Amino acid sequence: MSTPFDLDTWVNEARRTPFRFTLSGSLFTLPPAGELDKTLLKSVNLDAPSATDIETLLKAGLGDQWSRFDDVPVPLAALGELFRQWQKHEGVPLGESPASSAS
Repeated sequence: MSTPFDLDTWVNEARRTPFRFTLSGSLFTLPPAGELDKTLLKSVNLDAPSATDIETLLKAGLGDQWSRFDDVPVPLAALGELFRQWQKHEGVPLGESPASSAS
């Protein structure tokens, strides 16, 4: 019988570095997107995220930093760019797995 896959070990070993950015002189930190809770999958479309989906993901990622972030006026285009840079930091778009390969 084979050894069962240990998801806890994978989670601990797969952690990436947080994404840090500044806005209006304040430093903010987003976790690696893969560390966000899976419950977000019920409320966002990762294949083609809308402005609301991006806000939901940023709000979840920023956690207790959200209110400070939300107090700063930011153009919608800047939020889109922040989301793209967060994806770029991850190395893959949020809706794709680095283990995926073309057939």
